[in-house]
Amino acid sequence: LLNLSQNDHLALKQHGLSFSQVEAQLQQLRRGIHPLHLARPCAVGDGILQLSPQHIAEYHRQFQRAHAAGRVSKFIPASGAATRMFKDLLQFLEKWRSSQTIELKNLPPPETIIHAWEQLYHFPFIEVLRHYFESVGIDFQQLYDTKKLGYANFPKALLPFHQYPEGFRTALEEHVREALLYVHNDSAQNRIHLTISAPFEKPVKAALETIQRQEAREGIALELTVSIQKSSTDTIALDSNDQPFRNEEGMLVFRPGGHGALLENLDDYQGDIVFISNIDNVVPDHLKDLIVEWRMSLAGCLLELQYEIFHRLTLLNPESISAPVVHEAEQYIRERLQHDFPPSYESLSISDKTESLKKFLNRPLRVCGVVPNTGDPGGGPFWVQHADGSQSRQIVEQSQVDPESESQQQLFISATHFNPVDLVCGVRDYQDKPFNLLMFRDPDTSFVSHKSYQGRALKALEWPGLWNGGMADWITFFVEIPRATFNPVKTFLDWLHPNHQGPA
Repeated sequence: LLNLSQNDHLALKQHGLSFSQVEAQLQQLRRGIHPLHLARPCAVGDGILQLSPQHIAEYHRQFQRAHAAGRVSKFIPASGAATRMFKDLLQFLEKWRSSQTIELKNLPPPETIIHAWEQLYHFPFIEVLRHYFESVGIDFQQLYDTKKLGYANFPKALLPFHQYPEGFRTALEEHVREALLYVHNDSAQNRIHLTISAPFEKPVKAALETIQRQEAREGIALELTVSIQKSSTDTIALDSNDQPFRNEEGMLVFRPGGHGALLENLDDYQGDIVFISNIDNVVPDHLKDLIVEWRMSLAGCLLELQYEIFHRLTLLNPESISAPVVHEAEQYIRERLQHDFPPSYESLSISDKTESLKKFLNRPLRVCGVVPNTGDPGGGPFWVQHADGSQSRQIVEQSQVDPESESQQQLFISATHFNPVDLVCGVRDYQDKPFNLLMFRDPDTSFVSHKSYQGRALKALEWPGLWNGGMADWITFFVEIPRATFNPVKTFLDWLHPNHQGPA
């Protein structure tokens, strides 16, 4: 049992957590997480669609109609600081500054640092750096032992991402410029929602207000909103003795619950047709056309599926149900959605079958772009086997796969495609009511991560990932998209990739 002091109860209240929630978290941490059972990787023709040019043209038309009706928005997780982007550089600087001898200071830096120094003029923040040195009267070549720009503590959304003749653009500005390319009518409403962490709220909101004023002067309707990752999604941690982790003052330590915590932000947002992509996966203007073409295609594909599903849900009326309607819905689910019913389904009455079909079809829908796998770390598209004998399409991370099973690990690494986080989601039902998205996640796909705090090891609970376990019970389609649509900036050296430089 969890014994809490008065201060502990106060800490729970400040986080918006109940005693029973924390007890449930501790139980999950102590028992560990049950791995998923992979049936096989999804492949083209077996869970992954390839779109024809004819499909793409029609999907673009469907997308334009939905956007004109005000149904479309972008949801961008942007909560994190850029610390991990600059990890190699920060580690080198810390080691260099703490060196006590001339010999250590004279050691050559790692190859990554040498490469960055040689390519310094190709980084998007080069003009900011140059102007800073000019402002303090330091020669631009004297780059050691000077005040830092602090980019490692910036939110990624506000980092200079690409250089243009008129100056740099941040990642946030690039996402806005991309959103404006989805429609041909400047008067159409463009909606973008960012999730941010509390320390970055003020600078991000200031940047949004500046962008909104600039676009308003050009007659462009732009709705930019933010939400904060909720403290109530933080989780408790365990120490090496499987006891609640406490800091040096004896206070309980809570940790952010991972990007799966943002499912609550998405649920609160109550959009309709919602694009989801990472803040760092964005390109300069001369490469945006390909990105826009494929994202509109994914949205058109979703709209087509949504129409088909909504039509069948309307026909599955328990008061006037007929065997032909039930049979057609079953055939659609088997052939179009590639879902086999569990053996118990066949013994149901026609009215119970109707309810089962409606429950299966009346779920959030997502179409996920997947790119050919070239060895990227991260998740991919798989068929997952369930206890009732059915299978479903899921985005699976390696942390969800049994580490003790060689066959399951081999299945994971044999995936032909990779998840670049390029999704379009339908989050309203056939009666235009917002789904309660929290009802469609799989709580058993939470996972335990091993971290450290002030030099002490801890076990932390992270919620089901936003696009894997957090959407486990959604209707899911995978569509192959070109590798060239995936251009993340995960480390500062990624800025040197040709796709993040200006046109040749």
